[in-house]
This record gives sequence, C-alpha cells and structure tokens, in this order.
Amino acid sequence: MPLAQAAAALIIACSAPAVHDGDTLRCGAERVRLFGVDAPEVRRGQTPAQPFAYAARDELIRLTRGRVGCRLVDRDRYGRFVGKCWSSATPDINAALIRSGLATEWRRYSKGVYAGPEAQARAAGRGQWANNRAAGGR
Repeated sequence: MPLAQAAAALIIACSAPAVHDGDTLRCGAERVRLFGVDAPEVRRGQTPAQPFAYAARDELIRLTRGRVGCRLVDRDRYGRFVGKCWSSATPDINAALIRSGLATEWRRYSKGVYAGPEAQARAAGRGQWANNRAAGGR
C-alpha cells in the first residue's frame, strides 16, 4: 500500500474526547481539527471570544458523547490530525456542526463538501444565520 493511501486509511477512536473549541477535539494523545469546519474562536488571553464560540463548543461536546472515530484527511501546519469524524450521536460530526449553524464550512479546504449542510442551516435560520434569515439572507 503506498504511503499516501496508508495515511488516508488512518483512523483514530476514543470515548468522550476533550473538546477545546467548536472545531478541535483531543482523542487520546491526538489533537483533531475537524475537516472543512470553521467555528468561532473561544477567548484566548486578552482576545475576547467571537459570537457563538461557546455554543459551538457545547454543540461539539454534545455530538462527541460516547464513542468517536475520525479518519485522517490531512495534517495541518501545526501538525494536527485533520479529520472527518463520526460518533454515537451522528454519522458525520463535521456536517452536523455546520448544519447547526454554529460553524460554517471552511471552503478553502473542503471545496464545497459541506455546502448542503450550510445551506440547510442558512435556510432554517439556525445559529449564526438567525439574523440573516430575518433580514432576508445575505
């Protein structure tokens, strides 16, 4: 098996991972950045949290109760595992988080893979899209 295929086949699993923010969790010793997900940033030092940051983090905590698995898509510039994840709560954590409206698709990397879930959140006026729906959209 070529090295690229072996890396793509890498899967990690854990129970009740630690959640740092709305798009990053720790599964054992591995820090996992959710592929294609851009959640608002939580407070860092003197920099205040962005709107919906803690709601996104809480939603990721809810989605990762029980068993969690993540398949490696890439490694980011910080060496973090970038993955597509699933859990006892949902077959696609990444899509569920975007569908909640508490995170958006990071199209720079995902190239539209999660356009459908983001459109659903926008149409339903969920999370970050609540005010846009009342104002007639973007």
